[in-house]
Amino acid sequence: MQIRHAKLEIPQDDPFKNDALGRKDLEPPLTQFVTQASGPFVLALDASWGSGKTTFLEMWQVKLKQEGHICMYLNAWQNDFVPDPLIAIVGELKKAIEDYASQSGEASIIISEQMKKNQKIFDLLLKHIVPLSVKIATHGLINIEPAIEKLIADTASSGAESLINNYEKGKSEIKEFRKALGDLANQVASLNPSAKVVIIIDELDRCRPTYAIELLERVKHLFDASGVVFILGIDRSQLNHSIRSLYGSEFDATGYLRRFIDLDYRLPEPKVGNYCNYLFKFFGIENLVRKFQVQNADYEVNQLRDYLGGLMSAASMSLRVQEQIVARLRIVLQTFQIHDSVFPITLSFLLFLRDWNSSIYSDFIEKKIDISNLLIQIGDLPKLNDSSIKVDLDLIEAYIIAVFSNNIFDNDRIHPHLKKYLDLNKSLSDSKKLDDLSNEEKKAKSIIRHINNLLDNRNNRFFTGFETILKRIDFTNDFVSYD
Repeated sequence: MQIRHAKLEIPQDDPFKNDALGRKDLEPPLTQFVTQASGPFVLALDASWGSGKTTFLEMWQVKLKQEGHICMYLNAWQNDFVPDPLIAIVGELKKAIEDYASQSGEASIIISEQMKKNQKIFDLLLKHIVPLSVKIATHGLINIEPAIEKLIADTASSGAESLINNYEKGKSEIKEFRKALGDLANQVASLNPSAKVVIIIDELDRCRPTYAIELLERVKHLFDASGVVFILGIDRSQLNHSIRSLYGSEFDATGYLRRFIDLDYRLPEPKVGNYCNYLFKFFGIENLVRKFQVQNADYEVNQLRDYLGGLMSAASMSLRVQEQIVARLRIVLQTFQIHDSVFPITLSFLLFLRDWNSSIYSDFIEKKIDISNLLIQIGDLPKLNDSSIKVDLDLIEAYIIAVFSNNIFDNDRIHPHLKKYLDLNKSLSDSKKLDDLSNEEKKAKSIIRHINNLLDNRNNRFFTGFETILKRIDFTNDFVSYD
């Protein structure tokens, strides 16, 4: 039973093969940009949390390596337990260089020798940068060479004069490190003129604020070498919050980041419905619906996909939230009996409403909400007017009215919102052509037609279906997912 989306497989020979968001076409111009970048360069790939940024960067890393670049990937958030980010960066870079050297044929000797030189300078650099508490703070997770541990201990035990001397040596060794890194980039370029040393650092905005700032400082001061390109995966708005948490709410975080980042690229949002379609395939929604032996299985699946996917896209829900909603749909469907009806519009709308706004969802199911206000909020969804969204707003409104109307034919119990449309519809002449109707009159006819389809001769079935879906969704609240 698949109820959680697994990490996407990235084939080494075709990294964008499983791209579900239509972002494969973004890679060639971005790769060309990196290839033609001159001098040291820092590019920020900006996208909100849960938008597929990490998957894109992991795919792009494989493609950059295919193009002949030395390319490393570091998830900063997973490594922010390390006291100094320099350790994590150089550790991953060393592995990337080793991987590159192993595929460079005779040139691997040259690359390997340069790597040894870089490592020697890095070891000296640690003496002046990394605090004595490295191994204690990481509980032994970082294996530092014994010689380096001794150098750190010697530094810690020395007096003020020694510290001043170490400061001067540190400045000199920073210059040496930059030069060695530049020499490495030059040797890579001698093998492939367009190749660069590319360092991808992801999830920077999710790190401890102090760690994120330290990492940016390291990038600025240590890796400012020709032929080295940094790609930072960030959510700029969240990173700005982290910076302000350190320097105050009035601090110019955007101006501060300009010191480190040369150019921003905002990762475009996926096309409407692309990810929902992928999730329906992954979670086997179509096959599951077919097991219920409903007469119009294709129609039911399409209704689920169009309305759930359309509403999620219209609300600009993150990919992670979309994944959670479709996973919940999977659980709900697995609680159905073999001959149960799916009620696709009911199921789609309630699942969407639950995650879109939990307070509105609670008021809706308890029939405490003002219908007009609810419809205004739905009508204000950011992307509702996108031509790719296949959501009939009249049908949604009819569904909402139907939930609040116990009996469409009982004038004493009819909801005022429905009565408005009924009165308007009755005032229309049967001979009046549709093209001659005002927009309000057309809407009234559409709403009444939809409500009749929902309730006429099937009143009990509609409300029974509504209550059943509510119970099934409520049942899923007791499931807990552990990442």
